Amino acid sequence: MARTHEWMFYEVMWRSWADRARVPYPVPWWAQTAFRRWSDDFDPGTYESKEAAFASNALYRYWHMVGVKDHRQESLVGQAGEIEPVYDKYCLAFFLYDPAAGTVGVPQLAECGTVTQRMEAPHVPEVVTTFRAADGLGFTQRTFAVPVGPRQRDLTVTRLSVTGAGGPPREGWLCAAVLPAGPSGFQRHDRRDPNGTDRRLTFLRYLPDEARVETNSGWGPAFDTAPEYYGVYGNPDFSLDPATYLARSPFHDLAVSGKLNAALQAQDQVAGLCSAAFAWPFRVAGDEVFEVDVRLPVDLYSGAADLAELRATPAAELAEANRAFWTAKLIGQGVQPGLPDPVRHLTDLFRQARSQLLVLSDHGEIHPGPTVYDSFWIRDSSVEATACSLVGDAALAEHQLGTHYPGRFNRGTGRIGPCAEYGFYGGPHERDDHEWDSNGQALWAIGRYDRTAGRAAAFGAKLYTPYVIDGARWLRDNRDGYGLLHSGWSAEHLGERDKPHYWDDLWGLAGLYEAARLAERLGTPDVRELWAAFDDLKQATAASVRWVLDEQRRRGEWETYIPTGPGDVGRRDSTMIGAAAYFHPLRLHMGSKLGADVDRAARWTLDTMYGRFVTGGFRHEAAWNAYGPYLTTQLAHAYLLAGDAARMDALLGWAVSASMPRVDDRAVALGAWNEQHAFPVASGFTEVPYRHWYMGDIPHGWAAAEYLLLLRDILFFEADEDHDPHVYIAPGVRPHWVPDGESVTVEDAPTLFGAPFGYRLTHDASARTVTVDIVRAPERVRYVYPCRFGSVRSASADGRDVPVSGDDVHIPAGTRRFEVSYA
Repeated sequence: MARTHEWMFYEVMWRSWADRARVPYPVPWWAQTAFRRWSDDFDPGTYESKEAAFASNALYRYWHMVGVKDHRQESLVGQAGEIEPVYDKYCLAFFLYDPAAGTVGVPQLAECGTVTQRMEAPHVPEVVTTFRAADGLGFTQRTFAVPVGPRQRDLTVTRLSVTGAGGPPREGWLCAAVLPAGPSGFQRHDRRDPNGTDRRLTFLRYLPDEARVETNSGWGPAFDTAPEYYGVYGNPDFSLDPATYLARSPFHDLAVSGKLNAALQAQDQVAGLCSAAFAWPFRVAGDEVFEVDVRLPVDLYSGAADLAELRATPAAELAEANRAFWTAKLIGQGVQPGLPDPVRHLTDLFRQARSQLLVLSDHGEIHPGPTVYDSFWIRDSSVEATACSLVGDAALAEHQLGTHYPGRFNRGTGRIGPCAEYGFYGGPHERDDHEWDSNGQALWAIGRYDRTAGRAAAFGAKLYTPYVIDGARWLRDNRDGYGLLHSGWSAEHLGERDKPHYWDDLWGLAGLYEAARLAERLGTPDVRELWAAFDDLKQATAASVRWVLDEQRRRGEWETYIPTGPGDVGRRDSTMIGAAAYFHPLRLHMGSKLGADVDRAARWTLDTMYGRFVTGGFRHEAAWNAYGPYLTTQLAHAYLLAGDAARMDALLGWAVSASMPRVDDRAVALGAWNEQHAFPVASGFTEVPYRHWYMGDIPHGWAAAEYLLLLRDILFFEADEDHDPHVYIAPGVRPHWVPDGESVTVEDAPTLFGAPFGYRLTHDASARTVTVDIVRAPERVRYVYPCRFGSVRSASADGRDVPVSGDDVHIPAGTRRFEVSYA
């Protein structure tokens, strides 16, 4: 049964949408999109009613994000410039009013005008929204987040400007609205968290002497210039009639009577739908500019001194400081992929993904998202930290792995389901959902970072006891009767939680492998013990996979595929995506760690998935009923490592497109991925599923990390670090990426060999040659160049011929320049 405030919100939204021609109301993009193809179907396992699902924005979780590196709270920016500080109970939106014509122009409605959006620059998290009303008048809004004052507290700033069009004077009102619903929804609560995050706006007050707003018990926006007109609206007589909210609103008053109610405060104890509007009259002629700056106190502020600190620095200086910081961080530091014009956008997206991970880092913990995923998972963070370490954000990776992983290491003597508590990596997520993949992920990430940081850092030595050795012993001692990890949920894209998943075992193997190699590097007495644990899990996993494959053949299956687990023999659906981890990120195929036959089966599983579940991107209908952007990128990465660069390129192209979807000529996202990409948005509403689907957060930290790792490995990746160390150079660079005379460059990139690497690849199309200059390289590391331009005819290294056999050219260690000729 719907709660009163959810039912009321649903009624007010759809009635406002239906009455928009008479009274324009800023119905959010996600609500309009739900009304576009409404269905009473919802996920009853998660939500109590269709109204609860709607108020939670269960279907269209798309928005943009700004935030401060390493701070806790981000702000979301909607498709019309609405700003929602994630943990504050309001949304700030802007619109125009023409008092002469009596028209209200809200950017949310296509009938009122056009909206364009972009990022200030790929490396600067500043959202620029431009609204142009039907009469030609409009405004530009720039939204960013910065630290301010001695304590460097978080502040979101939005700067608005109305510019004359070069003609006669134009007059109007630039207006701001404080509303309860934002880009993420109205109030999210579900059966697992019935109280949820209460976002109802039950009390609203404007303080004209301070030119700021109070929202419930917190601070709302503060205006640098006090508005000339204002009005605050609520439900003073506790009406249960939705029509009351339609009549008592600033948009109704402006459209019908041409003025605001001038009230300073209001309350709504029924539905929490208080609202307010503030107006600044303007007159611009020629190229004159009218500006208004608004500050949203995202951090904790209180009292006059804090208000003065919040306003101390001019907004223009804050904007410049924001751009300077991100330019220095993302262009002046870290890996700088140099790509030719046809694919220069990949570098832009690389920098954006870096900024998203840095913004999603909360005091060193990278969280997978800004709202429902704003907490710490071992699984996500293992990939995110590894990505950060390999693209130049090593300090964040070290803090996450060295500080926050030990904080999730359980020391109790109790039980977690069928497993021991002591030695298990996990907080509430991992413990409650029996996510048995976490120990393998923690050990894998610690071992990989120890390699990247180098021996001098001694990172692994600092964590070895007890975090590595006892975490590995937990993997050894907590397995079922078949030698596999127990049934559990682990990654939610794998299927049911009451079954075992090979994903857990593959991660366990990778973690034990890294633990054993770390023990070897440290010279501890535990080396044989750790290799024995690895071999035991390896034999159990390989035997189980072989049994499943044999059983599927016995049943007449003509395709070869490894299902999600041994309890799913013959389950030919998209949950088998977990097998992609065999290649990426775990690289178990290198050295055929589970045997050549399992290697072949894993490769054929990729092909089965590609043939059945890829339509541009990876369709995950078995669990999500949506596309999986980060799963698509994982599959692309698996194909890169398996040697199929063409399929890798096709999947990458879809993923890049999915980061910037447009619907009805509006930018739905600006270079970011959801955990799930809805079929309707992906298809321009040519495909709307008959049943509900699942939607996670955006930006999704794991997806951003996967993109960073993929582009980095497209440019180069390491192999056989422990025996025959070598680097694959430009293994994923496609011929159409590099026109004649163009170059691909990498400078000072961290490697798993503990030393940086860089090169310049130049293509001479007329001579059909590729020249690679090694700019910087680890010692005693050879190279492999998989030529993608054509069949190799000859190759030379530092002027000396090298043998050629096939299209993988092997170049000796120490080479400074090599050339490859192709047919």
